[in-house]
Amino acid sequence: MTETEKPNALCPSHYPNFHCIGGQCEDSCCIGWRVHLDKATYHFYKSNRHKALFKLFEQSVRRSEPKGDDKHFGIISMGEDGRCAFLDNENLCRIQHNLGAQALSKVCANYPRRANRLGDQLEYSLSLSCPEVARLTLLDEQAMRFVSTDIDPALDHISTLGSGMNSETGLMVLNDLRALIIGILQSRDLTIDARLILTGLLLEDFEAAMQAPAISAGQHQREVLQRYVALLGRPQSLQNDIDQLQPNLILKMRLVTALIGDIPTSEHNTRFRNILKEAAEGLSFQDKAPATDDERIACHASAYADYYAPYFDHHAHVLENYLVHHVFHALFPFARTTLLAQYREMVCNYLVVTTLLLGRAAFHKTMTAELAVGTIQSYTRFAGHYTHFKETIVRIIEEQNLTDIGTLFAVLANFRHSSAPA
Repeated sequence: MTETEKPNALCPSHYPNFHCIGGQCEDSCCIGWRVHLDKATYHFYKSNRHKALFKLFEQSVRRSEPKGDDKHFGIISMGEDGRCAFLDNENLCRIQHNLGAQALSKVCANYPRRANRLGDQLEYSLSLSCPEVARLTLLDEQAMRFVSTDIDPALDHISTLGSGMNSETGLMVLNDLRALIIGILQSRDLTIDARLILTGLLLEDFEAAMQAPAISAGQHQREVLQRYVALLGRPQSLQNDIDQLQPNLILKMRLVTALIGDIPTSEHNTRFRNILKEAAEGLSFQDKAPATDDERIACHASAYADYYAPYFDHHAHVLENYLVHHVFHALFPFARTTLLAQYREMVCNYLVVTTLLLGRAAFHKTMTAELAVGTIQSYTRFAGHYTHFKETIVRIIEEQNLTDIGTLFAVLANFRHSSAPA
């Protein structure tokens, strides 16, 4: 880096355009969340004597239990209604109003921003759990683009790759893999399901190449990448091949029923509870009116043809942006466990999202941008807040015998192969 160059971070092109809409937000991040305080902020609040705040600081700011590190030193107690004690009647923060934005804890000041590091490259992204971010990200009809932005010193909590991925050459290959995954997911000559299946095939072959002897593993990995780049050059043939997969709709019904049935809901998150309720009613998942597998398949297929496909056949960029965002935001597929384990988790989350969308479309007898954004945002907020749901996904994958990737492809294959590409 020269003296005239400034350090920068890579981010989606919409990242610099994000601004919190405060009290106008339909799903406030100050309700139903666990808000941690760093050590410096905790002591600042406890020693602050501002006449409008000091009693609230005394009553609602406490040490973390069990005792946390300096970044999780304290916590703000939520009220019985799940609201932050510092949230006023207009859903605005009393701390920011009285003391300025500089007085906010790092968690509050930085959300929904996130910093990751891939080798030497710093990356910034935004969480889809924020409704305004979800609108900016999901509704953009252009393929997601990535640009450079200035370093933000406040974003000092940075997620990095795990051990074993530190060599410069290895990281370059992994970065190329992620770029290819994004390229596949943005290949609009293919259906969304075909793009996901092709991503799974790529990861299966790449993981096999990683098991080769060290002296030849890098070469095998590069050959895999080159082969899949070439495959993208003949999308129609590729789509025809994938269309030959026979969908296992009964297994799909059982999987999504098990996943959705194991979703816990907070009494404070009425938004997500209502989404689950609407989806269940739309697809006849009610406990009081159980349906056979054949009846559920018929119900799903009808809702898909009548309400889901007419919208997403022309707005598949919403699902594309959801998946591409995940790849960038979560450092997929390098953040944890094996490539295929992360792929199975992503597919299960995608199936939950699309099933909720299908159910809400059936319930409302239409699908709109507002319904799509609200569903994805609310589920993302749940999945990010209730981290144990990842363990639920792993358990259900094992119970449904979905560790074999070919079986997972049969679950991904949809009710019809004639869906128009994005």
